[in-house]
Parts: sequence; C-alpha cells; structure tokens
Amino acid sequence: MPITSPFELLSAIDQRCHNNSSGLPVAKAVVDDWIGIGFSLNGISLLAKMDDVSEILPPPPTIRVPGVTYWVKGLANIRGSLMPVLDMRAFLYGEATDIRKESRIMIINKLGIVAGLLVDEVYGLRRFKPEDHQPEIRQDAGSMGEFLVGTFADQARSWNVFSVEKLARAEHFLRVV
Repeated sequence: MPITSPFELLSAIDQRCHNNSSGLPVAKAVVDDWIGIGFSLNGISLLAKMDDVSEILPPPPTIRVPGVTYWVKGLANIRGSLMPVLDMRAFLYGEATDIRKESRIMIINKLGIVAGLLVDEVYGLRRFKPEDHQPEIRQDAGSMGEFLVGTFADQARSWNVFSVEKLARAEHFLRVV
C-alpha cells in the first residue's frame, strides 16, 4: 500500500522500529565494595568503615583536662576546633599507648560524637566484596570484642571489623569523668 501522507510515513517508520527493536538492556544490580580504613591496636589488625573516619592525622599536641578519666589524652586544636583525643589502647586494655612515629589519630564523627581516636598505626584503605564478610571475630580480641562485627580477609591477614557506631553508643565510652 503506497504511503500518501507524512503521518502515514511516520507511522510506517514507527512500526518498523517496534518490529526490529531488541528491547532495553536489563540493568544488573551494582554492588559497591566494602571500603574500610585498616589500622592496628594492641597488635590486632582492624578495619573501620571509611564513612566513619573523616580524617587521619599524626597525634597533635594535647592539653590535659583535669578530672577526666585516664584514657582521655586531652584536647587538641584540630583546624581551629577543640577535639578530645582518646587513647584507645588505654580505654580497651588499661595501658597507655606509647606514641611512636607510626601512631595516628583517626577523627570520627558518629552519632554526634566527634573525637580523635589514638591508634598504634594506620595502614590505609582496604577494599573487600561485601559477600566476603564473615560474622565471626578473633577470640583473642579481649575487651575489644564488644565493638567488633565480623572479619574480612585478604592475602596478607585477617581483619576484624571495628564498629565506630557501637563505640559511640557505649555508655562506658561516653562517660569520661
């Protein structure tokens, strides 16, 4: 049948497009990698979610605050803001961290708690597939165990996942006086 009008021409083209189309590609769900900051505390390899750590710095000078618990190193001026620096080894194991050149503070901001956590060493970013997460934790974690939420493993070591959120919710962590 001959095409007599522009409308019929467009209708014929539209029909051919529908007949010859292969459909839209099906989008597969993209799963983002789990990214964390690797660090050590008391000889234990740990990971904190990257979203929970806003900055990593060498330990700054601190000013001691009278009347606070022994694991509060003091207040530090971080970019013009006063921030508490908390010795995580002293908090979890009762012994103060010997500050070395590898020592770092990890700045956290979780549930309204902004603080610098003093740790032995920071190894940098670690990337894992979420399905590689294992729920079990190392048995030698001691008092840190209540803050651990499983493990990841790479070619070099097994990493315990440290929950900054559990730490920020812990009553004995929030009580510094």
